[in-house]
Amino acid sequence: MNPLLAQFLAEANDLLASVDEGLLQLERKPGDPELVNEVFRAAHTFKGSSGLFDFPELTRLTHAAEDLLDAVRGGRLALDSGMTDDLLAAFDLIRGWLAHVTSHERLPAGAGNDAAGLITKLRAPLGGEPVAHTPATTAAGVTVIDAAPEWLAWFDAEWLTRTAAWLDTTSSTMRFVRYTPDPDCFFRAEDPLHLIRQVPGLEKLGIVAPERWPAVEEYDEYVCLLSFVLATRAAIGELEYLMRYVPEQVQIVELDAGAITRHLSGEPPLHAEEMVTIAVTAVADSEAAADARAVLLAAQRTLEVNETEGHQLRSMAYTVAAAAQALGVPMDLADADRDAVSAAVARLLAEAAPSPVGALLPHPEQPAAPELAPAEPIGRADDPGGQVGTKVLKVDQEKVDRLMELVGELNVAKNGLTFLADSAEEEFGSRVLSRRIKDQYAGLHRIAEELQSAVMDVRMLPLSVAFGRFPRLVRDLSRRLGKTIELVTEGEDTMADKDVIEALGDPLVHLVRNSLDHGIEPPDERVAAGKGPAAKLTLAAVADGDAVIVEVSDDGRGVDPERVKRKAYEKGLISEEELETLTDIEAVDLVFRAGFSTADQVSDLSGRGVGMDAVRASVERLGGTVTMRSKLGHGTSTRLRLPLSMAVTQVMVVSVAGQRFGIPVDLVVETVRVPAAEMGHVLHQEVVVMRGEVVPVLDLARTLDMPWTNDPDADRAILVVSVNGQRAGLLVEQFHREVDVILKPMEGLLAYADEFSGTALLGDGLVLLVLNMKEVLGLAARVA
Repeated sequence: MNPLLAQFLAEANDLLASVDEGLLQLERKPGDPELVNEVFRAAHTFKGSSGLFDFPELTRLTHAAEDLLDAVRGGRLALDSGMTDDLLAAFDLIRGWLAHVTSHERLPAGAGNDAAGLITKLRAPLGGEPVAHTPATTAAGVTVIDAAPEWLAWFDAEWLTRTAAWLDTTSSTMRFVRYTPDPDCFFRAEDPLHLIRQVPGLEKLGIVAPERWPAVEEYDEYVCLLSFVLATRAAIGELEYLMRYVPEQVQIVELDAGAITRHLSGEPPLHAEEMVTIAVTAVADSEAAADARAVLLAAQRTLEVNETEGHQLRSMAYTVAAAAQALGVPMDLADADRDAVSAAVARLLAEAAPSPVGALLPHPEQPAAPELAPAEPIGRADDPGGQVGTKVLKVDQEKVDRLMELVGELNVAKNGLTFLADSAEEEFGSRVLSRRIKDQYAGLHRIAEELQSAVMDVRMLPLSVAFGRFPRLVRDLSRRLGKTIELVTEGEDTMADKDVIEALGDPLVHLVRNSLDHGIEPPDERVAAGKGPAAKLTLAAVADGDAVIVEVSDDGRGVDPERVKRKAYEKGLISEEELETLTDIEAVDLVFRAGFSTADQVSDLSGRGVGMDAVRASVERLGGTVTMRSKLGHGTSTRLRLPLSMAVTQVMVVSVAGQRFGIPVDLVVETVRVPAAEMGHVLHQEVVVMRGEVVPVLDLARTLDMPWTNDPDADRAILVVSVNGQRAGLLVEQFHREVDVILKPMEGLLAYADEFSGTALLGDGLVLLVLNMKEVLGLAARVA
């Protein structure tokens, strides 16, 4: 099933339930404005969503219900029990339709007929179904045919010829519409294509392109340049009602076979008097084609208003006789006077049943409709057999967050079993009991992991939620900066925890704005560099194990490492020695230094030196990392690596000077034990050579100012970590296990201890301090 349709069906259940509940409450509290607004909003939202799909009957029925509710909301009508019954019946029918859509992805075959009666009832308090207005009528109430407009030439001659032949055979007419949307219609919440799709009885649709398309650099996708021409069998009144919000943009004409034939032959249009005569004759002879009841109503209105004499009265008599024959009532009014015609009209109206609402003439190329198979059953509100969409239970976000906290606490409690197993063996000497506890731990660990995964799935959102704001942002800023930029998004369906998605918004905005302002050149500069005038900005996301990688890249000018180093030196961010020794990769990384900016002028877009530093700080608060790669003249790529979830953190436990500390597992490269003799020194720094790479070794106890002296002859326990692409070894006393913990931020007196990212409770009841490795490495450098 189409994912958009599946989402609509899931939301429809809630909207229909809201409508039902609100209508029932309104019966108990009639006139409550808040209740009326709630019901109207739910119905309006449902109608708007349904318009995304090709369900015209559904849209027409919900439109009628919405109009009735709008009249109640505006105080023009008082909602009574009869209206409530009609509204509930309408939404029950819709619920049954959606149950059918869930199984077949289409409305039932008889949806149009089922909806017709309800639409009539819903519109009755509003004055009934829109009356089929005609461009002009004779004194006998007969339609005057319009002259064919010039834009009729858009329709191909062959189709017009076939249509004229069919209209001549059936003595009927067809409506032609020219719709020219206002160029700024989108900014008034108008959707021309959606409006066109609602036109009933559509026979032919054409999209008219502008005579001249604007140049590429002048093109604005938010300006409507297209117009539409269409042919429909719908009544003019129905079309005018549908187009009632854009009447100045629409031209509607009604043509018969003669008008179309004269257009095809190039003959001039007839005068008004000639068209009246032809129309009277056509209607008088159309015994089965016209809507008999509509003819009678028109005749009655004419008789009440006008004094009908001579040939006009005779024409009306012929017309009424034809209508009577269509209704199955034999009647001869050829020589009747005005009173006889009036009495006949009144009698026929009293006996005649109204024709079905929305009944349309057959398609000119369609044979007579065969007998239909038995209608597919339509679900009812009280029928448990019909299910609309998939079963979706909406839960408050706080409840899901609470459930995630309990899962984290379960992980902490589960970890206590390993400490209990160790105690059973070490303190009580019972290996059997220790093994049994570990077996229980293994089973509980599996269940806890599955439970955590299930709750995580509930909290997961696609990256499209975070990417959704950028098409408009890129459009607005690119126009403001005079640049042409194509935004490309990849991997929008990649999932991440909702907290990560929400926290990712600001860093991405900083990166995109920086790329637009600094990275991408103006069109003339790009052309001079041998590039296309339009730049490409890419937002990509991909899952990477228990992390998600988001990359912002452009094909702009890239980062000039020499300029970056010079700017950093001028701002006092690096020393003269670093100015000479920093590599290009290290120079590019300087853009994340606090206070760094290459902008010569401060603007509301950039130049204050807080953007990229804020990006790295935000991402690292999420437990992630930021790296930037750039090639001068070819573009820049910034990669953000973020954990899938921030609710539960996996840490490696180590101890030093008798105190246990936690280090995030995603920063740990490996753990090694190195003989003391293999340790080396570079200047005053201990180092170890691992697979040909020199890794500096930092004494964690010394860094944290803790009293601990390592045995000079014992092997060194070294934990190798990687922070911002740089490796370092931490000299520790002992390695312990990896555990899942709920990380709590530092509070109170320790809130400003930057070397710790938070605390966690271990299974044995002890508090674990989790290290902020970036700050620890910086502190170690200052201590050294």
